[in-house]
Amino acid sequence: MKLTASCIKAVSLAAMLWSVSAASVAQSNDAIWAGVFTEAQAARGAADYSTHCASCHSGDLRGNSNTPSLLGMSFMFIWEGRSLGELYTKMRDEMPSDRPGSLSTQSYEGLLAYLLQSNQFPAGDKALKAGVLDAINITAKPVATRQ
Repeated sequence: MKLTASCIKAVSLAAMLWSVSAASVAQSNDAIWAGVFTEAQAARGAADYSTHCASCHSGDLRGNSNTPSLLGMSFMFIWEGRSLGELYTKMRDEMPSDRPGSLSTQSYEGLLAYLLQSNQFPAGDKALKAGVLDAINITAKPVATRQ
Protein backbone atom coordinates (compact mmCIF):
# COMPACT_ATOMS: atom_id res chain seq x y z
CA MET A 1 0.00 0.00 0.00
CA LYS A 2 1.44 3.32 -1.07
CA LEU A 3 0.77 6.37 1.09
CA THR A 4 0.25 9.63 -0.71
CA ALA A 5 1.54 12.96 0.58
CA SER A 6 -2.00 14.03 1.50
CA CYS A 7 -2.53 10.79 3.45
CA ILE A 8 0.70 11.33 5.38
CA LYS A 9 -0.32 14.92 6.14
CA ALA A 10 -3.73 13.77 7.38
CA VAL A 11 -2.19 11.12 9.65
CA SER A 12 0.35 13.65 10.97
CA LEU A 13 -2.39 16.19 11.64
CA ALA A 14 -4.51 13.60 13.46
CA ALA A 15 -1.54 12.56 15.62
CA MET A 16 -0.77 16.19 16.44
CA LEU A 17 -4.39 16.92 17.40
CA TRP A 18 -4.52 13.81 19.58
CA SER A 19 -1.34 14.81 21.44
CA VAL A 20 -2.59 18.38 21.98
CA SER A 21 -5.92 17.00 23.21
CA ALA A 22 -4.19 14.55 25.58
CA ALA A 23 -1.96 17.33 26.92
CA SER A 24 -5.01 19.53 27.49
CA VAL A 25 -6.76 16.77 29.44
CA ALA A 26 -3.67 16.18 31.58
CA GLN A 27 -3.35 19.91 32.17
CA SER A 28 -7.00 20.29 33.20
CA ASN A 29 -6.75 17.23 35.46
CA ASP A 30 -3.82 18.82 37.30
CA ALA A 31 -5.40 22.30 37.44
CA ILE A 32 -6.38 21.87 41.09
CA TRP A 33 -2.65 21.63 41.93
CA ALA A 34 -1.96 25.05 40.37
CA GLY A 35 -3.83 26.84 43.16
CA VAL A 36 -7.52 27.55 42.55
CA PHE A 37 -8.34 29.47 45.75
CA THR A 38 -6.69 32.12 47.90
CA GLU A 39 -5.46 31.91 51.49
CA ALA A 40 -7.87 34.72 52.44
CA GLN A 41 -10.78 32.84 50.90
CA ALA A 42 -9.87 29.68 52.84
CA ALA A 43 -9.62 31.73 56.06
CA ARG A 44 -13.16 33.05 55.49
CA GLY A 45 -14.25 29.49 54.80
CA ALA A 46 -12.69 28.30 58.07
CA ALA A 47 -14.77 30.86 59.98
CA ASP A 48 -17.94 29.78 58.15
CA TYR A 49 -17.06 26.13 58.78
CA SER A 50 -16.87 26.77 62.53
CA THR A 51 -20.24 28.47 62.47
CA HIS A 52 -22.20 26.27 60.06
CA CYS A 53 -20.47 22.89 59.68
CA ALA A 54 -18.42 21.90 62.73
CA SER A 55 -21.44 20.82 64.78
CA CYS A 56 -21.98 17.92 62.35
CA HIS A 57 -18.58 17.32 60.73
CA SER A 58 -16.60 18.12 63.93
CA GLY A 59 -14.13 20.93 64.46
CA ASP A 60 -11.28 18.92 62.92
CA LEU A 61 -13.31 17.92 59.80
CA ARG A 62 -13.07 14.24 60.74
CA GLY A 63 -16.83 13.69 60.96
CA ASN A 64 -18.47 11.19 63.27
CA SER A 65 -20.65 8.10 63.05
CA ASN A 66 -23.35 10.08 61.23
CA THR A 67 -21.30 12.37 58.96
CA PRO A 68 -18.37 11.66 56.66
CA SER A 69 -14.84 12.84 57.24
CA LEU A 70 -13.86 15.70 54.96
CA LEU A 71 -10.14 14.91 55.14
CA GLY A 72 -7.49 12.77 53.52
CA MET A 73 -8.27 9.32 52.19
CA SER A 74 -11.92 9.54 53.22
CA PHE A 75 -12.36 12.77 51.25
CA MET A 76 -10.44 11.46 48.24
CA PHE A 77 -12.30 8.13 48.27
CA ILE A 78 -15.56 9.98 47.74
CA TRP A 79 -14.41 12.92 45.58
CA GLU A 80 -11.34 11.93 43.55
CA GLY A 81 -12.11 12.03 39.84
CA ARG A 82 -15.13 14.25 40.33
CA SER A 83 -15.24 17.97 39.66
CA LEU A 84 -15.17 20.80 42.15
CA GLY A 85 -18.52 21.74 40.60
CA GLU A 86 -20.06 18.48 41.84
CA LEU A 87 -18.74 19.07 45.35
CA TYR A 88 -19.85 22.71 45.35
CA THR A 89 -23.34 21.72 44.16
CA LYS A 90 -23.65 19.03 46.84
CA MET A 91 -22.60 21.55 49.51
CA ARG A 92 -24.95 24.25 48.23
CA ASP A 93 -27.95 21.96 47.70
CA GLU A 94 -27.63 19.82 50.85
CA MET A 95 -25.71 21.78 53.50
CA PRO A 96 -26.15 22.81 56.20
CA SER A 97 -28.44 19.82 56.55
CA ASP A 98 -31.00 21.77 58.58
CA ARG A 99 -30.96 24.77 56.16
CA PRO A 100 -29.74 23.65 52.71
CA GLY A 101 -28.79 26.48 50.37
CA SER A 102 -29.07 29.09 53.11
CA LEU A 103 -25.51 30.45 52.83
CA SER A 104 -24.27 33.01 50.33
CA THR A 105 -22.35 32.03 47.20
CA GLN A 106 -19.27 33.62 48.76
CA SER A 107 -19.68 31.45 51.88
CA TYR A 108 -19.98 28.23 49.87
CA GLU A 109 -16.93 29.24 47.80
CA GLY A 110 -15.01 29.93 51.00
CA LEU A 111 -16.05 26.62 52.52
CA LEU A 112 -14.87 24.81 49.41
CA ALA A 113 -11.55 26.69 49.57
CA TYR A 114 -11.20 25.69 53.23
CA LEU A 115 -11.85 22.02 52.40
CA LEU A 116 -9.23 22.15 49.66
CA GLN A 117 -6.69 23.83 51.95
CA SER A 118 -7.43 21.29 54.70
CA ASN A 119 -6.70 18.52 52.20
CA GLN A 120 -3.35 20.11 51.34
CA PHE A 121 -4.25 21.46 47.92
CA PRO A 122 -2.19 24.62 47.35
CA ALA A 123 -3.56 28.14 47.44
CA GLY A 124 -3.05 30.45 44.48
CA ASP A 125 -3.52 34.11 43.70
CA LYS A 126 -7.05 33.93 42.27
CA ALA A 127 -10.18 33.31 44.28
CA LEU A 128 -12.32 30.27 43.61
CA LYS A 129 -15.47 31.18 41.65
CA ALA A 130 -18.56 29.00 41.40
CA GLY A 131 -18.93 29.47 37.64
CA VAL A 132 -15.73 27.62 36.66
CA LEU A 133 -15.74 24.68 39.04
CA ASP A 134 -17.02 22.05 36.59
CA ALA A 135 -13.76 22.31 34.64
CA ILE A 136 -11.57 21.51 37.66
CA ASN A 137 -11.23 17.89 38.73
CA ILE A 138 -10.25 16.66 42.16
CA THR A 139 -7.14 14.60 41.54
CA ALA A 140 -4.34 13.02 43.51
CA LYS A 141 -1.11 14.96 43.61
CA PRO A 142 0.78 14.51 40.32
CA VAL A 143 3.72 12.11 40.67
CA ALA A 144 6.23 14.74 39.48
CA THR A 145 5.37 17.05 42.40
CA ARG A 146 5.05 14.49 45.22
CA GLN A 147 7.59 14.76 48.01
